[in-house]
Amino acid sequence: MNSKQKSIFIIGIILIITVLAYWYSQGAELFTKTQVLVDKTTELDRMLGVENKQYVDKFVLGLDYAGAISAAIAVISGVLIYLFKNKRKETL
Repeated sequence: MNSKQKSIFIIGIILIITVLAYWYSQGAELFTKTQVLVDKTTELDRMLGVENKQYVDKFVLGLDYAGAISAAIAVISGVLIYLFKNKRKETL
């Protein structure tokens, strides 16, 4: 591997680790969510036995998108590594 290939490889690995770390920090969900159920029950509602839950717009990255992004980074890195290889001519 030459220096360009090594740097592309390292950048690709760092990007994949970053995407997976962000996915894990968001809760390691399997599927991407665009709305999250939030409990807005007050103390008075709890004493009366009433639950107040509402959906709030929030993006939570799932493994479906994180996996697709990681696969795309791996494919692009692989293509770039292949393109930057040294082409040596055979001497006879």
